Amino acid sequence: MLYLNTRHTLPMIGMRVQRNTLDSSINQPRYEQETQQARSNRGFTQPRLSIDSYPSRHSYGYTNNTDFARENLERGMSEVRKGTSKHTQMAWALAEDGPKPGRQVGIEFAKRDMENRVTRQRQLVAAAIPDPEIHFDVGQTVGEPTIGRTTPHWNTESQARVQYNRGSIETYLQQKGSIHSWVSEGKYDIYA
Repeated sequence: MLYLNTRHTLPMIGMRVQRNTLDSSINQPRYEQETQQARSNRGFTQPRLSIDSYPSRHSYGYTNNTDFARENLERGMSEVRKGTSKHTQMAWALAEDGPKPGRQVGIEFAKRDMENRVTRQRQLVAAAIPDPEIHFDVGQTVGEPTIGRTTPHWNTESQARVQYNRGSIETYLQQKGSIHSWVSEGKYDIYA
């Protein structure tokens, strides 16, 4: 015996729904500031005391190299001339009078030299000792202060952000309907 098997599926309609949304938000105001610190920028110079005691020390006999060279230049040249003349005279006296009997030229020159040193005229000058030169520089305050300041900056937006998203509904055929028929022999085909 033949059996008629029928299988059918119903059509299914699907719906996609997107809801309406309204987003409204505000940006919070932001505060920023530029700050310049106040500074004194002030300093002071040290007071300075300078004492030049060279004139008074020079009167006691202290002489620096420059003054010593200047003061003793002429005297040195004169002493060199005297020494050269003295040695020349001694040499001639030794050459001429040295061989003569009873003459002791070296001893005569030594005695004459001693007498010249002893009888030399000395000059002493009494002069006032100069005072040291004292200079005092007063310390000073220098520099200009920097004035501090703060500049505020508010970052704000005048309007809120509003965004509207429209909703939508979409329908579609999720499953097609169908009718399927076939014949089986001896029994119904259940699982087909």
